[in-house]
Amino acid sequence: MADVSHEPGSSDHGKAAEIFRNQWEVYQKYLHHNYLSNREACEDLRQFVTNEFGRPYNLMDLACGDASAIATALRGTNIAHYRGVDLAPPAIAHAKRHLEMLPCEVELELADFVEAVRDNSKPVDIAWVSLSLHHFPTPEKLSIMRAVRDLLSEDGAFLIYEPTCLDGEDRGDWLDRFEEAARRDWADLTPEELAESLNHVRTCDLPESVSEWAALGRQAGFSGMEERYREPWDLFRLLCYRP
Repeated sequence: MADVSHEPGSSDHGKAAEIFRNQWEVYQKYLHHNYLSNREACEDLRQFVTNEFGRPYNLMDLACGDASAIATALRGTNIAHYRGVDLAPPAIAHAKRHLEMLPCEVELELADFVEAVRDNSKPVDIAWVSLSLHHFPTPEKLSIMRAVRDLLSEDGAFLIYEPTCLDGEDRGDWLDRFEEAARRDWADLTPEELAESLNHVRTCDLPESVSEWAALGRQAGFSGMEERYREPWDLFRLLCYRP
């Protein structure tokens, strides 16, 4: 499952809003029960900015959704400016409310995050994307990553939390592992919600292996990739790229 508020390749805000509204209740179950380990990923982001940025920093949140988890994670850090981008008007409305806890300038933009990255001209200290980049085919992932690389400040970083195959594992094997985990652990979903979620993943998710994510980083111009977190089923990993 991914950020339900963003369907890559579409700039139709109405369509994105409809998707967000239709899946909002399920999305809240994912967050409440931490089915995708969002809490741990955001906690690692918090540790990263706390340890790496003694100075004020700015962060660009790509496909920010309702920003509930990241708002909690960034509270109390040295964040000076937050910019969130999402296609769905309801997501932006929820994000505005959640981000009120941050003592910094908050900018929310209703846009396709791919277009926002390519149009941005201000240096970014931290670029963050969670459960959205994997919707794109490999060549488009590379194009996006190159655009992000061009935005980063000299000591900045690009952090992604995305589906990741084991080396030697193909997409079908990863999907089977995902379904096994979902059927075992997602007890709060109705049968209909579970079926819809699994259909979404099998239709839309395009995970890369660890080696492939590393290769994409090199091709995009990053100096290296660090793995920072993997969730218990080893379906998702948090990776950090440096300029």
